[in-house]
Amino acid sequence: MAERAASWFAIVLVAAVLATSYWYSQTLRLTPGVQTGRIGAVDFFAQNIALTGFDSLGRARYRLFADRMTHFGNSDDVDLDNPRILSLRADQPQVEATALQAHASNNAQTVQMSGNVVITRAAAPDREAMRMETEDLSAIPDEDHFWTDDPVRLQSGASVINARGMDFDNIARRVELLSDVVATFPPRRSP
Repeated sequence: MAERAASWFAIVLVAAVLATSYWYSQTLRLTPGVQTGRIGAVDFFAQNIALTGFDSLGRARYRLFADRMTHFGNSDDVDLDNPRILSLRADQPQVEATALQAHASNNAQTVQMSGNVVITRAAAPDREAMRMETEDLSAIPDEDHFWTDDPVRLQSGASVINARGMDFDNIARRVELLSDVVATFPPRRSP
């Protein structure tokens, strides 16, 4: 009789485990992840990240740092807190772009930065260091290309330029200011 009770107890226990496992798997399958509305469910996040983008020859082109990264599985998009993009091209002045937030899409091919955006370009033999400030900025880190339609303040040495909109291509070493340009230049020194 004790053997029969033990057998029944084992059968009931296995059935309970199976039923619980089935219920749990169905609950996970039917419950959607946290939806953001525009890009799908969050599938993971990471803290204090550093990602490096390489060219086809395996040379580092840029490094992307952030305090927190939130990844969306459906779209492969990423939200970043306190992002910092650092160019690593040996043949160009180093550029660094920082912001409060960013949204990266297409495997970080395009990065939309917002909130206290600051871009700095290191000095080159023929040019002074440059600093640009704006509130929103689009970037293609792999091409060292940055642009905005928002107001921008640009400072290089003692020169200060305010404008609405800017297109900055570090590889071509070109800054195009789009409209409402107001500039202050220091007096030229006599030869």
